[in-house]
Amino acid sequence: MKKVLALVMIVFMLIPAVSAGAIDGSARFLKDAAKSTQQTREISLAIMALSVGANDLNWDITPDLVTLVNNMLNYQNPDGGWGLYPGETSNVLDTAYAVIALKRAYPYLKTMERLDVRPAIDRGLSYLLSAENKMGWGYVPGTPSSCYPTLLAIWALGENGYSYNSRAVRNAVEYVENATCEISEYEALALRLIAYHSIGYPVSNETLETVKDLLLNDNGLKMKERAMLAYALVLYTPVDFDTARILIKLESYGKSSNDLVYWMNTPDLFSSTELIATTSYALMALSTTFELPPAKEVKNPYEMPCQELKNMQNPDGGWGLGLNEPSDEKATYYALASIQACYPERESIERALAWTREAFKNDAAWMEKNRRMSVGYYYALKTLLMYNNLTAEERAQAEELIRSVQLDYGLWGNTVLGPQPYETALAIKALRELGVSANDSLIQRAKEWLLSISNGGWGTYVTTKYYSYMLKPDVLTTITVLEALDGIATPEELKPHIEWLIDQRLDGGWPYWKTYYVWEKNREFPGTPTVELTVRATDLLIGYGYNYTSETLDFVMNARDSGAIDNRTIEVASAINYLSRFQYVPPVSLYDVRSALDSDVFGIIAPGMDNESIGAMITTLNDLFSGGFIPLNTTVIGENSYIVMANFGDYPIRPYNPYLKFYVDDGTVTVGNITVPTGKAVVLVPGKTPKGVVLFVLYEPENAEIAKEVFTTGFIRYLRGDAMILLSENGKVRVIVVG
Repeated sequence: MKKVLALVMIVFMLIPAVSAGAIDGSARFLKDAAKSTQQTREISLAIMALSVGANDLNWDITPDLVTLVNNMLNYQNPDGGWGLYPGETSNVLDTAYAVIALKRAYPYLKTMERLDVRPAIDRGLSYLLSAENKMGWGYVPGTPSSCYPTLLAIWALGENGYSYNSRAVRNAVEYVENATCEISEYEALALRLIAYHSIGYPVSNETLETVKDLLLNDNGLKMKERAMLAYALVLYTPVDFDTARILIKLESYGKSSNDLVYWMNTPDLFSSTELIATTSYALMALSTTFELPPAKEVKNPYEMPCQELKNMQNPDGGWGLGLNEPSDEKATYYALASIQACYPERESIERALAWTREAFKNDAAWMEKNRRMSVGYYYALKTLLMYNNLTAEERAQAEELIRSVQLDYGLWGNTVLGPQPYETALAIKALRELGVSANDSLIQRAKEWLLSISNGGWGTYVTTKYYSYMLKPDVLTTITVLEALDGIATPEELKPHIEWLIDQRLDGGWPYWKTYYVWEKNREFPGTPTVELTVRATDLLIGYGYNYTSETLDFVMNARDSGAIDNRTIEVASAINYLSRFQYVPPVSLYDVRSALDSDVFGIIAPGMDNESIGAMITTLNDLFSGGFIPLNTTVIGENSYIVMANFGDYPIRPYNPYLKFYVDDGTVTVGNITVPTGKAVVLVPGKTPKGVVLFVLYEPENAEIAKEVFTTGFIRYLRGDAMILLSENGKVRVIVVG
């Protein structure tokens, strides 16, 4: 069997290197190669590598692991150790390899399989501990300590929970720190780092930098040494530009045949041991830095609280201001205006309209009796108009009723305080919705009066025999008046009131009052923003060139998720109204971008970069991925897949990724729960387009070189998480994975 394997491997040696599918291909190679050998070290290394890579495969490696583990169990000697081959005398080196392998495979085994493996591991550990010298391990019990078996024994103990605080481990570390190793210098260095990592023994940054230099420079490293050092390095350091270069270089040395990928050490001295060992360490290096997207349930960020609103409908058909409160015209209007986005039941709407008709009749009678504009009547009228539920005769009667309850020509209010901005605004809005022209003299008179009584917002107005004055303006009245005057007064006439309204914004929304005074406590308190006022203010202001859409979306979603609007009809309905405007965007992560790079054609949008830099990026992308990459002379993101190189603030992120918290403010950028200075960061953010994905690479001009290196170093191969931040610190780039 060994001879057959060797012939197959010699054929493989003639096939050129590839870079695609290294993890998948090397796993396929190792599972087959390990079944064709009986050598303990080969099988053990294959089990280690397959266990490390198991979660990175799109197919189930477990059955193959179980087969290899069973082989190892059958090869264990009665003394608990393993020999080089089945039936051979136990030795420390092969026992250590076997113990590490079984421990690595243990999480992937079923309960009954574990019942066999756990005792085998324990017996193997007992063998190792009994074979210990005072300062380490020899190859077999009773022989002088040697570096190679001591390093493997440390690694095996570390994999099984032993730390540097253990006497045997502590003595062994002291020994290998001063010993001359019988294996090559670089294999010994790699094994020392791997073993130390397993026991939690610290390694200096200088040592890790030395390893990086060895791997980055062409210094005659053998392939097995390169694979071992790369694996040792990634145990300690996250993927950065240097690590990306190292892994890309390692992967480039891989050979392939069909769907198999492998690495070999020295072709002119070929041996199956080196082939399996080299491939195993290469797979462990690549798999340790690779991640498949985690499985998680994602909630639609624009999910509307429809069911809550439906549940609040009263038996009489209307909605109250709160749960189980008496039905109210305004609450019912808001509910019906919003519930249309929730696939409402016709029966529910008909009951609500029936209740509204009765309320409309009662409110009309109240207006005739009290000679005042009624808030309830206004909202009942809006509801019936919304559903085209009034005849022409009823519309004419409604207009006549509103005109008949004026206090003075063009003014509505009450006999105690006099004309009121709020009631006058409601009357204007109602008349306009009934079809009265903005040029009607009555409406023009109302406009003139409203503009004459304030230079910054409106509130309750007090009229006496001798003078008139405005109490503290409030947001509700001001918004209502501005809505009424929209298209009637000029933007210049409304400008001071618009500016007043903007100044009332607090904590991302608008409250009734920005501050209010409590006499009992003799102090002012900040107001509480509401969804209703915030949505209405946002809709109003956008018509005057002030766009708070994104901020209001955040506010509404936070209000929904925090429970602040629970059981409050108008607030729930206002949230539905706003959230229904945003089209559902599927969740997207950097894993999706990485996958698409191997299949999609990407347009490169990089208006701030020179053609040479863009060309270098595209060259690297074409080397690393199977997709297509085309430079575009545009700044517009269309419906397909794109890589966008841009400065912070050049593109809105939310339309492409509403799930990720992202905003730039006062020299900082917040991504998820991480906030960093924009001047020191390059941020990678995924997005979704109708037919593809988009990768935003966002940075300030001073960090353009770091942005380029995302591509030219091969770092782009190691995208992961919901977003990534590359933070420049002390001349180095630190990688932060978000999510």
